[in-house]
Amino acid sequence: MRILLATLGLLAVSLNAAAECPADAEQRLYDMIQAIQLGEQSDAAPVAELAEWAVMTCPTRSHAQALAATLLTAVIPSSAIPGTMQDYLALAETAIRQNDYSWNPKLGAAILKNRDGSTIDYYGYAQATSTLLNTVLPYAAMLAQNGHTPRMLSGEAYAVCPYADHSAGRLTEEANLWNTNVEGKSDQALYALAETRLTKLRAACPLHRRDLEYALARLYGQEVVRLSEWGYHYSELQPYKNGGWFWSNASLNTSIFDEDEMKAKKAELDARARPLAGKAKPHLDAFLKLAPLGTSIDDERRREAAIWRTAGEKLAP
Repeated sequence: MRILLATLGLLAVSLNAAAECPADAEQRLYDMIQAIQLGEQSDAAPVAELAEWAVMTCPTRSHAQALAATLLTAVIPSSAIPGTMQDYLALAETAIRQNDYSWNPKLGAAILKNRDGSTIDYYGYAQATSTLLNTVLPYAAMLAQNGHTPRMLSGEAYAVCPYADHSAGRLTEEANLWNTNVEGKSDQALYALAETRLTKLRAACPLHRRDLEYALARLYGQEVVRLSEWGYHYSELQPYKNGGWFWSNASLNTSIFDEDEMKAKKAELDARARPLAGKAKPHLDAFLKLAPLGTSIDDERRREAAIWRTAGEKLAP
């Protein structure tokens, strides 16, 4: 099946197309979800086609977009062809973006019917967020690490921020997901993907600049601290080594008892930390120049940023 959005992650759908969205669009999508859950539908093609129809026809129906994204979670994991998975991921990303932009605080639930005649109150925003965090981003990262980088993780710029003005919470959840998976792994490929993604979002999302400056400062700054901070401790269990005194670093799996060995390892780790400190600096400066919000979250972020900045300054020649 040809996914029309494969290379158009931010497709502009016409007003005429939006007007054609049927009143029962959400129920059609939910019926397909039920068919999949009951084992009645296992063919990926009609599932993806229905999701694509909803993305193109109902771009301003927030719940329909969430349901379309949910449908795609049924076909993304089973896609054996990288190009097909990229198409599904691009379609899901568009559905999630349209879910975000069409959501508003006054939006009520979609009333959907189950096979047994009962109904559910469906709220799609949280479901779309879950799809982004638990399916779209993980499978996009997997593809990229296997040599097939999806557009969302490439250096290609967004024409429009994929996060609406109100969606700081969803954006923060994405940034936290990257942080959880790359903390302490600055020498691995996934870290570079996180760097590319957050940098790309920062360029496209000026209204989320505070959160993204912090996210990038954290990406680099906490690695600077991890690589450059040393502890000096005493162990009663090994008094025969340096009198029991030893050095430790969070990036090392072993303790070091020999001072010359410690100095050599410190020089090696400092050399890795300095470029990261250089990358962190503009984001730290930008974040700390912003007016404080006076909230506990912002206060904690500013405290962390000050620690990261101090760690970077200690590495200056």
